[in-house]
Amino acid sequence: MKNKSYFLSEYSDNTLEVSWTAIEHNLNFFKSKLAPSTKVMLMVKAAAYGHYTSIICKKIEAKKMADFLGVASIAEGIELRVEGIELPVMVQNVNPKHWDVMIEYCLEPVINSFEILHSFLGFLKSKESLASGQYPIHIKLNTGMNRLGFNQKDVDELVNRLVNQSSIRVSSIMSHLSSSGNFSAEEFTLRQIREFESMNVKLKSSLGINPISHILNTDGINNFLKYQMDMVRLGIGLYGASEANDLKNELQPVARLTSKVVAIRRVLKGESISYNRSGFVSQDSNIAILSLGYADGLPRRLGNGNWQVEINGQLYPTIGNICMDLCMLNLEQDEVSVGEEVIVFGGKKTIFDFANAQDTITYEALTNIGNRMKRKLI
Repeated sequence: MKNKSYFLSEYSDNTLEVSWTAIEHNLNFFKSKLAPSTKVMLMVKAAAYGHYTSIICKKIEAKKMADFLGVASIAEGIELRVEGIELPVMVQNVNPKHWDVMIEYCLEPVINSFEILHSFLGFLKSKESLASGQYPIHIKLNTGMNRLGFNQKDVDELVNRLVNQSSIRVSSIMSHLSSSGNFSAEEFTLRQIREFESMNVKLKSSLGINPISHILNTDGINNFLKYQMDMVRLGIGLYGASEANDLKNELQPVARLTSKVVAIRRVLKGESISYNRSGFVSQDSNIAILSLGYADGLPRRLGNGNWQVEINGQLYPTIGNICMDLCMLNLEQDEVSVGEEVIVFGGKKTIFDFANAQDTITYEALTNIGNRMKRKLI
């Protein structure tokens, strides 16, 4: 069944175009760096970083371009299953209240604390059909991100908890690099990797297992390739929006955001525009109105001339405050027609410009694009 919010977005004037050619290029670029045996997990959390998960994942699965998919929540994993995706799906943040649903949809939990481990083992034990089913799990180790995961001092206890457990199978052991794109933190990153290797070896040898090991993210692949281990996790790089300067020259941005002119208004010199009389024209001017606002991912801080959009190759600034559902452009004396396409980013203005104008990163700018935005794979 089609996700209702995305189905309704088909009636929107606003479109996030998603380039399959760019996705394929970016994925092949990273794969070309890896050893043939290295597996790839594609991170598709937060609607594939705002791009719309299922339309991308269906093609990735059909073309056998990934070994795992990674999501942040059980709900995101369920969306993939409902759309018919069969690839293994790792869920980063699990809620013990929903173990039954997670198992129903064959989702693989990341175990990052003793509390989560105890809860999951207890649940499996309570289900006779699962008690010896070797359900796949992923063990997360904390090596310096200090967010989630088992610490070095926890390894012995973790071994004790996992040994002789017939209800689970450790599919992978992982950690997360905090600063792999920051060259000033190179020694810290290497220390994270060394600590992971130490903890990982101890777990494997003590338990007599050989699961997949992975620690590299997009920047990690780019800067610490020799530590690719058994698998890498590719996130922002897949979408061509990595902030790394050298990658900007290699990757192709995947997203292009467009809108439509829904009205033109002639505003006389000295008159005000938008809420709180936030915009004024210094001469009689043509004002274009777009049905695009902060509820769609165009933040208020980009009003009052802080962003320019492209119409017929020309850039026009916003004027007045961005509204929830609308924004206004100052055309001055230029004339455009109702229905004209407007490129918000992905033309003369890039996703990097869009994020910089908001004083944020591309991750946030992309994931802020709302559900009522139409997504279209091109």
